[in-house]
Parts: sequence; structure tokens; C-alpha cells
Amino acid sequence: MKHLIILVGFTFLLANCASVSTLQTGRVLEKGDSFHSVGVGTYSSDDFLGGDKISLPLIEYTYRKGMWDNIDVGIKIAIIGSTMADIKYNLVNGEKFALATGLGVGYLSYTSTVGGVDSESTILDFMIPLYLSYDVGEMVTLYGAEKYMLRTVSSDNNVDGDGSLLSSSLGVKWGKESGVFLEGTLISGLGDYTFSGTQFNTAYFFKF
Repeated sequence: MKHLIILVGFTFLLANCASVSTLQTGRVLEKGDSFHSVGVGTYSSDDFLGGDKISLPLIEYTYRKGMWDNIDVGIKIAIIGSTMADIKYNLVNGEKFALATGLGVGYLSYTSTVGGVDSESTILDFMIPLYLSYDVGEMVTLYGAEKYMLRTVSSDNNVDGDGSLLSSSLGVKWGKESGVFLEGTLISGLGDYTFSGTQFNTAYFFKF
């Protein structure tokens, strides 16, 4: 049972890695525009089941498309096989300042084997974000994001549960039609869900 709990906890960690990167500003894509980004990063936590600090590498691909006026949608895929989809709605689209919100959901399904018995588990993350950004110049944008996430876990072995997380990201975007993101994120559990970690990402993006 101890090994199963550790495995589930480790998968919590991996799923969190796939969900918390922002790599976008407070602006919404124009209708019909598309956005791609490919990035790498690292996740670390010093508060994982009371154990030692853990660090994991990341590779992510993101695609976004402007679907309607003031609304775009996106999908993010991480190398571990998790997927996240979201919709973003523009609240403020000023000359330099932009603000947006939306809804997102992340999904990860995996099978583990403990004592010769296979168990299938599913993790779902439901996210409410707030994105804001400020254009320092034509090529440089400072941005940040606050995301509330409700996480639910279900498994064949009845190791189920849920918890709330808050992530805070700060980053800089250099480039207009193409360029790079540099970003850092802090993650913490809310209420009785004790969890903390950091994530750093960099990505190349291009629009067409």
C-alpha cells in the first residue's frame, strides 16, 4: 500500500508539471490567427511526502487559435502524455495593458502495477486563470498569471481524493510574431492539501 501511495503521489507531481506553465500573455489572439510554442523546463519540489527534493525535466508543445472576437482556445501536450485544453476570454485590451480570464481542464490517465495487480488511475485538473500583461515596448512584454486548480483523482484501488492548488507565474516575452518566453512559477496547496513546488520554463513561439 505504501508503494501505491508513493506512486500516486509521484504521478500527482508529474501531472502538476504538465499543468502549471503559462507561456502566454493577457492578450487574446485575433480571430483566425494561430500560435505555436515548443519549450523545455524543469520542475522541483522540496515538500513531497516528506522526502528529499525532486527535480524533473519537461518538454511541452502548445497550440492556440483565435476562434471568435475576444476569445481563443488552446491545447498543451507534455512529454509524459498529459493533455490540457483551455479557453481564454479578453477582459481588457489596452494599448499596453491586457487582462484575460478563462477555463481549463487537464487530463492524465495511467496504469500502475503493484504486487502483480494492474490499477488504472485518472487525474483531472479544473483551472480558473487570470492573465495580465504589460507591453514594455514593441518587442518586450512582461506578464503574470494566477491560476486556481481543483484536482480530482480516481483509481481502481480506491485511492481517490481531491485538492486545491494555486500557481503564480511571472515571465517575459521577447518578440512579436516569433520569439521566446522565459518564465518562473510557484505552486502551493490550499487548505489541507499540502503541496509546494517551483517550475521554470523557456519556449520558442511563432504565430501565423
